[in-house]
Amino acid sequence: MNILRILFGKRARKVPFSTLSEILRMRFGSQRLLFQEYIDYRLHELDDLTAEERSRFLGNGRKFRLNYVCNDSRWFMLGEKLPMTLFMMATELPMPKIRAVYDLSGRHLPGSVTLSHIDQAATYLRTPEHYPMFAKPSHGAYGWGAVGLENYLPGSDSISFTSGKRRKVFEWLESLNPKFSHGILFQEVLKPHPEIARVCGPRLSSVRVTSARMNGKNSIVSAVWRIPTGSNMVDNFQHGASGNFLGGVDTASGRITRVVGKLNGKIELVSTHPDTGEAFDPYTLPDWPRVIEICDQAANYLMGMNLHHWDIALTERGPVIIENNEIADLDLHQHANRKGFWSDPIETVRRESYPRYWEQLSWPQKKLANLMRKIDVFY
Repeated sequence: MNILRILFGKRARKVPFSTLSEILRMRFGSQRLLFQEYIDYRLHELDDLTAEERSRFLGNGRKFRLNYVCNDSRWFMLGEKLPMTLFMMATELPMPKIRAVYDLSGRHLPGSVTLSHIDQAATYLRTPEHYPMFAKPSHGAYGWGAVGLENYLPGSDSISFTSGKRRKVFEWLESLNPKFSHGILFQEVLKPHPEIARVCGPRLSSVRVTSARMNGKNSIVSAVWRIPTGSNMVDNFQHGASGNFLGGVDTASGRITRVVGKLNGKIELVSTHPDTGEAFDPYTLPDWPRVIEICDQAANYLMGMNLHHWDIALTERGPVIIENNEIADLDLHQHANRKGFWSDPIETVRRESYPRYWEQLSWPQKKLANLMRKIDVFY
């Protein structure tokens, strides 16, 4: 993109040299905001934020250092769905029922069917009573590999997916690569809350809730409603590539403050759902007090983590924990809420977590951190 058009174009803020200076400060300072990210947030053209508010935006790459500082890396194994499910089963908090695990090493979950060979998995998929179900890799991100299975078609030995596609049983199984994915989970199909279905159609929708432990107490610091559109079976935003929308959430009430989507290459405000025509304003998420309660209860079990990123599905039986992300994208919160993720609570939890992080560093890493801290407070 032409830098001159960004600085001097019709839609540019009328302070080109100040904008350039800000771009450079945020690129090489603690924010590490890439030039393209600055453009994607439209900080160069929209004059709705103060300089201080713009400085709170973080580059998505900051998610790594922020979570490494705030969370003990020994707990990162819970970022994988199979061990996370096993861990959370002991808490009796609501999670999807895992019906079967297809894992070549034989890993399994209590109460689920163990499928350790492709022939066993094929036999399971050829049983009509197991449908419908939802399949997802244990190790994955952005909803990649997640798919709904509608039924089995014995005449063609095929699986009919909720997307309308069909695949031969063995052909599909051979494409899964369970070793790379650390196993494939086959789980129950969750149905959306009636109020969610009214607005979004008959698809599951979730909220990404970030909570932080400060002074020994968990607090919700940011939340985003992930809104599926079109034929998407998952509600992941994928930096706008999926076509799904994001809703900013008032964490106290669950009220939706704004909804955005990527339209014609830009993040724009959206007033209605494109499939149902239902308006987003005014709208309050159902069961919001229970969402807060679940996040607080779950965070108390993960004592090695001070920063949590929960995906909570809003279902007909109430909020259900889908997963906890040990490393989570920041752009969801920043796009949806039109607010930088680097808030006072985030800085507090980072500062309180730093002594533990520091003790785990080697001597050379501590020397490097002392040097880097002069230009980057996240070190």
